[in-house]
Amino acid sequence: MIWEQQNRRGLLKALAAGSLGGAAFARAAVAPAQDRPSGPPPKAWTDSATGYRVVRLSPDEGGGKLYFYKNSFTPEGDLMVMSTPSGIVAVDLKSHALRTLVNDPKADLLFTARRSRHVFYSISDPGEEQPMDRPRTIFSLDIDSGRKRRIGRIPNGQINAANADDSLMLGFVAYGSKPLQPDVADPRNRRFDQAEYSAKGPDGKPLNFARAKGVRMLERWAARYPMEIFTLDLRSGQRRTVHKTNEWIGHTQFSPTDPQRIIFCHEGPWHRVDRMWTMRTDGSDLRKLHQRTMNFEIFGHEWFGADGREVYYDLQTPRGQVFWVASVNLDTGARIWRRVDRNDWSVHFNRSPDGRLFAGDGGDADMVAHASDGKWLVLLRPEEVPDADPESDQAGLVSTQVMRSTRLVNMSAHDYRLEPNVTFTPDGRWIVFCSNMHGRNHVYAVDLASKS
Repeated sequence: MIWEQQNRRGLLKALAAGSLGGAAFARAAVAPAQDRPSGPPPKAWTDSATGYRVVRLSPDEGGGKLYFYKNSFTPEGDLMVMSTPSGIVAVDLKSHALRTLVNDPKADLLFTARRSRHVFYSISDPGEEQPMDRPRTIFSLDIDSGRKRRIGRIPNGQINAANADDSLMLGFVAYGSKPLQPDVADPRNRRFDQAEYSAKGPDGKPLNFARAKGVRMLERWAARYPMEIFTLDLRSGQRRTVHKTNEWIGHTQFSPTDPQRIIFCHEGPWHRVDRMWTMRTDGSDLRKLHQRTMNFEIFGHEWFGADGREVYYDLQTPRGQVFWVASVNLDTGARIWRRVDRNDWSVHFNRSPDGRLFAGDGGDADMVAHASDGKWLVLLRPEEVPDADPESDQAGLVSTQVMRSTRLVNMSAHDYRLEPNVTFTPDGRWIVFCSNMHGRNHVYAVDLASKS
């Protein structure tokens, strides 16, 4: 235990000094772009560099979309929900008309249901603590009738998902933890809805955003606060603990098809943690989903495919050098690694509902790929690598593919302290993302069929 504490302190010093090259999990950003357009954000335009049409979905005052793996669509695929400064709205995915669902700036949009036309949100009690450290009440709203129902109340924690049959919610909680950056935790001190991070290196000089955030995350990882994963019954509001640990837990997700299947991650320095895990809602079948085979191999930002059979993730072998979008089949263990070019590496990737395409939201030069030309929203088409000897025994080996990219949106004016969080619409025609390229945070969509 003494060695472990000393080792973690050493990592903090190394990251502050820059000898670790910046952590993969530190979502870095350059200074605000000087070429960001001025004036009101356009409602629609054709990207001059790519030829694809982009439309703004959010109202003039701005808006935000859910995290890349969270469900924001109705089961029929006709509406998407998003947040605005005044509350929660639904956007018609054909007409792009907006309709207010919750007119309350305190409402925290959670996600939509898998089977019913309900949206879930929470309202935290007033207080000085971070919202997830305060008691909060969880609500369900029928999108069509506007009927609201109180589901339950939790003393603290974060709710991340609803399961495939709309019977359970999934969340996690840390006990005694502190904000990553306590002195800038107040939302009034945030830019682009994310906290600013500050830390000094061994020379006493301030570190940039990436390394400062990395220092704060290493401190949080080393603290070993007790945490729990829990479920909340959507009918009774009963809370039940599923898993206890002193690892830093995050990204709790329900399978979109199996009501009892969960994935979650161990947060922290990606090259040190066994990040990806799965289990059942009763705590059984707990197992990790990827085994590291080389030094500084990193993997994360995992998500379920639409059929619930595969888990996809960002894999780097080693960090910052060779890039893949990998997947593992939960039933068979079969693995596919899809090679990604350095300039196509993205903060987050996502997959189309039909499974044929992927999308990435790019990244700036200070991020883990250090891409010289990576600020693009890209469409990725996987191609099989031909097997030169199909009669050989390939059992248990990784299958490989290559991603062929098409650039969709020029993100040069985007500040990556805001994560774009790419998501395909249910019909696969549009890719929705968030950007500050015109100043305020807005939600946009690019039409994949708009270029012949």
